[in-house]
Amino acid sequence: MKKAKFIAIEGMDGSGKSTIISMLKNELITKKIIDNFVFTREPGSAFSKEAEKIRKLILDNENSFSSMVDALLFATSRRLNLEKGIWPALEQNKHVITDRYTTSSYVYQGVLGDAGLNNVETINKIATSNTEPDLILFFDLEPAISVERITKMREGMDRLETSDIDYYVSLRKAYKQVIQKNPKKYRIVDANCSIIELFEKVIKILKEEEVL
Repeated sequence: MKKAKFIAIEGMDGSGKSTIISMLKNELITKKIIDNFVFTREPGSAFSKEAEKIRKLILDNENSFSSMVDALLFATSRRLNLEKGIWPALEQNKHVITDRYTTSSYVYQGVLGDAGLNNVETINKIATSNTEPDLILFFDLEPAISVERITKMREGMDRLETSDIDYYVSLRKAYKQVIQKNPKKYRIVDANCSIIELFEKVIKILKEEEVL
C-alpha cells in the first residue's frame, strides 16, 4: 500500500481554495473514495473545539493582536489540529488535505507582519514537530482579480481581510518570497481562470502525485 500524503493548499484571497476543496470532496464522494481522505482548514480544526475557539479569537473584528501574538495563536491552533486530526489520519494511511498551513503564517506574520520570518519559522518548527506537507499547491492570482472576487464574495470581511489592492500586491510578493526558500515543495497553479479550469488543473496534479 502506498503511503498517504499530506497536502496543503495555499493561495491569494479569492483564488478559489475553499471552492476547489468542496468540489474535490464531491468528486471523491462520487468515486466512493472519500473515506481515504481527511480534510481540514486553518485556523481551527473540525477535530478540536479548542482550535475552533482560537479561530474565533483570531478572526474577531473586535480583537487587535500584534503579529507575534497572531503567530503564536495560529501555531497553537495548528498543533491542536495536528494532534487531533492530521497525525491520526496519516497514521491510518489517509491522505490529508488542508486549506492553509505553515506557509500562511510565514507570509502573514513573518513577511507582511513584524514578527520576523525566522521567528515564525522557529515557532512553527516547534509547534508542528517539523511536520511538513509532502506537497503545497499555491493558487496564484493577479492582485486586481483578488480584489474583484473578494468584493463580490464577501458581505463582511473578517479581521484579516481587506479590499486594498496594494495589500494584495504585497501579499503576492510575500508568497513568492516564501516559496523561493523551498521551491521544490510547491506547485504554483495559475488561478486566473474559471473555477472549472482550476479544478481540472488540481485533479491533474493530484493524479501526477498518485493521490488520485
